[in-house]
Amino acid sequence: MTETIPRPLFDAFPALRERIPFVSLADLPTPLERMEHLSDQVGAEVWVKRDGLTHPLYGGNKMRKFEFVFGDVLRKRAKVILTGGGLGSHHTLAAAVVARQFGLRAVCSYYCQPISEEVQHNLRLSPPLGIQTHFCGDYVGLALSFAWQYVRWLARTGHPPYFIYPGAPGTLGVLGYVNAAFEIKAQLTLMREPDPEAIFVATGSCGTLAGLILGARLAGLESRVVGVRVIEKDVANRPKIARMVNKAARYMCRRDPGTPRVQIKPQDVSLVGSYVGPRYAHPTAESLRAVEWVKQTEGLPLETTYTGKAMAALLDHAERHPRARLLFVDTFAEAPKLKEGNWRDLPKKFWPVFEPSHRVRCWCLRGWREPEFCWRIT
Repeated sequence: MTETIPRPLFDAFPALRERIPFVSLADLPTPLERMEHLSDQVGAEVWVKRDGLTHPLYGGNKMRKFEFVFGDVLRKRAKVILTGGGLGSHHTLAAAVVARQFGLRAVCSYYCQPISEEVQHNLRLSPPLGIQTHFCGDYVGLALSFAWQYVRWLARTGHPPYFIYPGAPGTLGVLGYVNAAFEIKAQLTLMREPDPEAIFVATGSCGTLAGLILGARLAGLESRVVGVRVIEKDVANRPKIARMVNKAARYMCRRDPGTPRVQIKPQDVSLVGSYVGPRYAHPTAESLRAVEWVKQTEGLPLETTYTGKAMAALLDHAERHPRARLLFVDTFAEAPKLKEGNWRDLPKKFWPVFEPSHRVRCWCLRGWREPEFCWRIT
C-alpha cells in the first residue's frame, strides 16, 4: 500500500497517490538557496537546489528517483536489484544504501572510467555496503554482465532480479524529478520569488532532465530547463529526452486522466553539449575551475564528472548574461556518511584501480588497443 507522505506531485494530482508505486526515502523538500557570494562575483543572481541533501546517509538525485523505483521493487517483492555504472558510480552506492535498508542484495557491474581519488573513494565504500561487484570493461561488457547476472540470480533465488538501468532514467525515475519541479515551484511561491530564467542540471542518463522538463510544464514553472550533457551524444540527446518526457506524461495520464496532456518535440529540449570533454568522466579545465570556484565562494562540494560541468555551463551563461536569474540543481551527495572499506575486499579485477603494478587485462576494446588507457590516473 502506498504510504501517505507529503509530496507536491501527489498534492497536485491526488489520484496518483494510490496508482503509482512509491515509498518514502528522501528528506524533502531540500533547501532552495541564493548563492550570495557567487552571485556577487559573476554579476548574475544564482540559486541552488541542494539535492545533495536528499538522504542522511547518501544524498544526491538518485534518492528522489528511488522513491518511485523502489516502490515498484517492493511491490514486485524482488530479492535482488541488478544495476551498474562507471567505476566511480554514485548511482550504485545510492542503490546499495536503499537495498540494504529493505534487506535486498545489490549486484552491480562496472565499466571503465578515468581513475581519480573520487573513483577510488567510491569503490572503497562498496564492500561495507555488501555490494556484489563485477568489472565488465565497457558498455558491451556491461550489457553482457547484466544478462549473465540476471540469469544467475534468477536461477539462484527462483525470483527475477529487479533491473535498474544505470542512472535510473526509466519512467518511474523521471517522476522523481517531476515531483522536484513541483517542489521548486512551491518553494519559490512561498518565498515570493519569481521563477528563474533558466535551470541548469547535469545530464547523463537523462532522467533528471526529463523529469524537470515535464514537471516544469505541469507545475507552471516558467523557466527554461537546460541540460548540460556529460556523456557521449548517443547516450544523451534531444530525441531520446523528448521520448522520455512524453512517455512519462502518458504514464501519468493513464493513471490519472485529470493530468494535463504534455507532448514535446526534440527541438523543445535545451541540451548543451560543449562541456563533456574527451569522453565521459574526463575532468575538463572548465569543470575544475567551476568546482574550485564554488568551493571557495560557497563551500559547496561539487565533482568533475557531473555537477562541475553543469556549473561550468551556468557560470559561462552568467558571464554572458549579467543580471540573469539562474538556478543550479545540485545532484551530488554533499555529506555522505558511509563507512570506507578495504579495496582488497573487492574482486581482483578492480585492484589495478588502486595498485598499478597489479596487472589485469581490461575487457573493453580500447583497453586491448591501449593497455594503459583504462587504468591511468587523472
